[in-house]
Amino acid sequence: MAAHIKQDRQPGQTGRRLQVGFTLIELLVVIAIIALLMGILMPGLQKARKMAQSAACKAHLRQWGTVIQMYTMDNSNKFWTEQNVWATDADYQGNWMLMLSGLYGNMDKARLCPAANKLNGPEGGIGTTVNQWGPGPIMVNHRFASDLDKVYGSYGINLWINSVEPPSTQGWRSQPQRQWKTTLAARHPALVPTVSDCTWFGTNPISVKDQSWANGGVPTPSRDWWEEQDPISFGGWNYDMARVCIDRHGRGVNLVFMDGSARKVILTNLWSLKWHKDFELLDEVRIPWLN
Repeated sequence: MAAHIKQDRQPGQTGRRLQVGFTLIELLVVIAIIALLMGILMPGLQKARKMAQSAACKAHLRQWGTVIQMYTMDNSNKFWTEQNVWATDADYQGNWMLMLSGLYGNMDKARLCPAANKLNGPEGGIGTTVNQWGPGPIMVNHRFASDLDKVYGSYGINLWINSVEPPSTQGWRSQPQRQWKTTLAARHPALVPTVSDCTWFGTNPISVKDQSWANGGVPTPSRDWWEEQDPISFGGWNYDMARVCIDRHGRGVNLVFMDGSARKVILTNLWSLKWHKDFELLDEVRIPWLN
């Protein structure tokens, strides 16, 4: 049986239905609660997103590490040769991606870190902490795949991995005696980086105490230094360590090593890695803007 509620009416009242709604104060309370919940949840969601990006990045680097190991196994433990010369029909600057992807299939999905997969400006150029390097006019005479349009990425090779033999001085930085020419040369391969997060396709880091060339071993001058550079007319090519000293993954970057392992390294510990054969290891280097 349906229940009926009888409402008493005062003389002169109409039979209009009673309107029910929120008062202004109640609405403000609801909005404040929603804002509070968003403030609590958003940092956690952002942290989870960054953790997922870092995990995907390390998976990409492990792929590169596996491909490098396959290459060296097929070539008597030797790495490829990369000359520091302008491109010819047979020789290109920065040809590591071309050689590896050409031999072992399509590596396009591993070209970009998920945290750095956008162009740095309308024409591309050098990379930044959150932007890829390439394509554009700065990539003339570079090739990273059989397709000439694929001149981009957000990872860089350790250019000390090179099999240029003395007396040739055409390898990057013209110091072939420092190069890792084979996988057998490293006593501790887990300390030798091969590929890493980077603002260019490769780099030749030196120790902060090394004076082989100015600024080659110093940290990035400021957190936003790469973002402040002209992506096309860049002039800071001597900043080698700075190319990997970027806060891309929570105060650190991801790297894959000669033994195939991949891990995150805090920026202050980049100088504790064996980038080249004569690299002077340091436990930690102070980076003022990271504190």
